[in-house]
This record gives sequence, structure tokens and C-alpha cells, in this order.
Amino acid sequence: MGKPSSPMTPKMTNKTTDKFWQFRNLADDGEKAELLLYGDISERSWWEDAATPKRFADDLAALGDVKEITVYINSGGGDVFAAQAIGNMLERNAATVTAHIDGLCASAATIVACHADKVVAAADGSYMIHPVSMGICDYLTADDLTNCLKALEAIRSNIITLYAKKSGKTEEECAKWMDETSWWTPTEAKEKGFVDEVDDDAEDSVVENRNGVLFVNSISMNTPFNQAPNFVRSRVVDKTTAQPENKRPAEQPENKTHGEVTDMDIKDIKTVDDLRKALPDLVAKIENEAITSERTRIQEIENATLPGAEDEANEAKFTKPIDSASFAKAVIANMKAKQQKQSKDYLDKVKTNAQTSGANSITNPPPADPDPKDAEANAFLAAIRKANGVK
Repeated sequence: MGKPSSPMTPKMTNKTTDKFWQFRNLADDGEKAELLLYGDISERSWWEDAATPKRFADDLAALGDVKEITVYINSGGGDVFAAQAIGNMLERNAATVTAHIDGLCASAATIVACHADKVVAAADGSYMIHPVSMGICDYLTADDLTNCLKALEAIRSNIITLYAKKSGKTEEECAKWMDETSWWTPTEAKEKGFVDEVDDDAEDSVVENRNGVLFVNSISMNTPFNQAPNFVRSRVVDKTTAQPENKRPAEQPENKTHGEVTDMDIKDIKTVDDLRKALPDLVAKIENEAITSERTRIQEIENATLPGAEDEANEAKFTKPIDSASFAKAVIANMKAKQQKQSKDYLDKVKTNAQTSGANSITNPPPADPDPKDAEANAFLAAIRKANGVK
């Protein structure tokens, strides 16, 4: 299940993250609309400035008085609170809401599906529920841990109630399935009451094992591949075998209800928003890569920051962005300049102290002229030494 944020978990502000959902009005029918939930139901883009619950509500309201909304789901889950908010908004909407599982409906994504009036699953889809978990990145006291456990139990109880309402089963049965981490085929999910109809005509899902991570229809499920059940792993595609011509990754599901980008559509693209509407997955991929690159740059700068260079680091990260290599060179040059200035200041200070103390006016006096009497005595002693043969 999604990982609800703890009050102790530091929030990461990222204003560039775009929406993880996409609404579409069907051009040929003003009474029908679609909502695509492909990939993570993201906590970060849900609560930060770029995408908020209000923005989702505004997008939903912008559909107008539609009669039907189809929610296409291919998601490994995400944030439980975001899923609950989406589900509740859809349930309150006057339109009839149908959830269509194109690939995988797992974890928090099942919450959205359970709020729909009807759930349809592709014949080779998958359904999964599991225990609630919480990610915490902080030092916690015993009271903090107790509060986290209370929060988890409250969330678990709410989800179990929702599952029981949808399936018609008892809360005890739903709790057992949830605690055991249950994977079901569409037929099994239908038997359990979570799916109302199995669509035998839907396109086959493409299951892949990418570096140990489960991908369905080219979307990461953020689930280790070896944790998926056999009926999912057995459908993995052979990358050496070409896909059928009528098959393509479901980032853009290929049927007329999902929408396609035609040559005419491309000509109509004038703004970034137009591009995002026409090619949401491509734009999202570009933005995600940019976000990852920026995070890496900032982390590398932080790793290269020496004591005393914090101001330069903040400038390099935010006000005057540069890469980590340039930052390291700038820090070294700055340190060298500071050392040279410190040496010069020290020498100038020594010189100034010498001048003000009068030390520069002190000289060594010349040796005094010898006393004539001493000269006579020395000459007498020299004569005696010579007479006695002493040098």
C-alpha cells in the first residue's frame, strides 16, 4: 500500500513535477470523458505546488456535465492519501465512473478502483492488495513510533472498510487477504468481489523484467520482479522477439478512446501545455529525467562542499547554478585566493608593526677606536713572544 508521510519525514519541494493523472474529453462525444492513472500515484506531485488536490478537482470540474468517466488504471500504487482523495472526488461526481484495469492495479491504485461504480479488468490484468507501510526518514522517540503505529492502524482500518464495501465480503476476510499480500488474476479478483467484469477483448498486457523491476505496458510498477506471482512472471516478453505491429507500450494505450497524436494534432501544438496534452508520457519522461539530473547535481555539490564554503555551495545550487566540477574548481580557486590574501595581510601587518615600533631605526654602532694604551701593551707582549720564539 502507499507509504503515508510521517510528520517526521522531511518534505522535498519540487515545483517542476507535473501531474500524474490526465483527463480527456472525448472529441466525438461530449458526454464521456477519460482519466488515465498510469504509473505511480505520486505523493510528491500531489501535495507540492505543481499538482495539488485542488488542481485535480479543477480538472475534474472542467470536464463539465459528462455522463460517464472511464478511469484507465495501470499502476503499482503510490500514496494512500492521494488515492483516497482521488477516489472520493470521483465517487462524489455525478457521472457514472468505470475503472478499467489495463495492466496492473495494485496497492493504493485499488483504492481508486474501489470507489468506482464498476470495475472492468483486461483478461490478462492483475490485481494486488497488501499491508499498509510507512516510510520514515528521521530519528524517532518512543512516542513518535507509537503515533506512527496508531496512524498505520487507522489507515489499515479505513482501507479494510472500503474493501469490504466494494467486495461484499466481511472485514475479517478482507483483512486476511490484505495482511497476506494477495495477487489475483482478473477472474480471481472477480470471485473475491473486487472486479465486476472481465474484458476478454482488451489488448494483451506486456510484462517485462527490467533489471529486476516489474514493468507492465512499459510502466514501472516499483515492485521487484521476483515478488510478482507466477501468473504475472510467466507473461514476461522476450526482448529479442519483435512485438506484433498492433501492439505498443501502454504509456499511450492504443485505441480510440485513449486518444492518439496524429500529424494534424502535431501541427496544432503551439505551447508547452499543448505538447503536454498531446504527448503526456514523453513530457513526463523528459521532466523526470531533468528532475533526476538536477537532484544529482545538487547532491554532488553538497558532497564537494568543504567547511566554510556553505555560501558558495548555496549559490552554486540555486542562485547561480553550475555543475559540481565547476563548483569544485571555484572552491579551490577561492581558497587559494583567500590564502594569498591572508599571507599578504600577515606580511603587511608585520611591516606595519615594525615601522610603528621604531625597530627599523635601530642600527649596529661601528666598533670603537682602540685605546692607545692598549695598543702599546699589545706591541710589548708581541715583542716578548717573538724573543721567546712563541707565535
